[in-house]
Amino acid sequence: MYKFVTLVLFIAILAFSCGKKDDTTTTQNVKPQTQQQAPQTNDQTTTPQKQDNTPGAFYVVKNIGTSAGEKQFVDFTWSENDKEIKLSDYKGKVILLNFWATWCPPCKKELPALSEISNDLKGKNFQMIGISVDENPDALVNFLKSNALPYTILHENGGLLEKYMSVTGSSQNVIPQTFIIDKNGKVVENIVGSRSKDDFVSLINKYM
Repeated sequence: MYKFVTLVLFIAILAFSCGKKDDTTTTQNVKPQTQQQAPQTNDQTTTPQKQDNTPGAFYVVKNIGTSAGEKQFVDFTWSENDKEIKLSDYKGKVILLNFWATWCPPCKKELPALSEISNDLKGKNFQMIGISVDENPDALVNFLKSNALPYTILHENGGLLEKYMSVTGSSQNVIPQTFIIDKNGKVVENIVGSRSKDDFVSLINKYM
């Protein structure tokens, strides 16, 4: 009976999530530090992609820190209209980090729900951030041109997701993968796979 339940859970995760892949290859699971990915460091920077009000724009994650302790958030920065922003700037708010990619159907399926939640909670102690792990930033640009999202969109190649997985002890190296951080900076929820609006709202409300 135990083996049957385990098999059912495994099949459910596969149905509602994607393994990370190169944009030009077949789907495969995310593997830390593959040959195509350089090791992540605290001083890592990527080619900046300035976001403004134009369609298809986004911000690029620059510096990734380390967790201050068990279940504590991992800080990182990005430049927003020539101003450096840190995740820790939002401490005191409930933060939802959603890791996704344009090639992942379950990721795209939950974007309308996330957009609605972001609009519903605008002006409250809540911050939503979507983090694309697309290998090719151009794919993200093209997607956002025709699919405007009302919350902050960042781009990062996967090192940040791995750090959050480490903090939470997650063993499911897939997307979408969502983390909820409470007002004290503790990572309180790790959501693997696609979810409905009601599922997200129920979890968010526990910490608002």
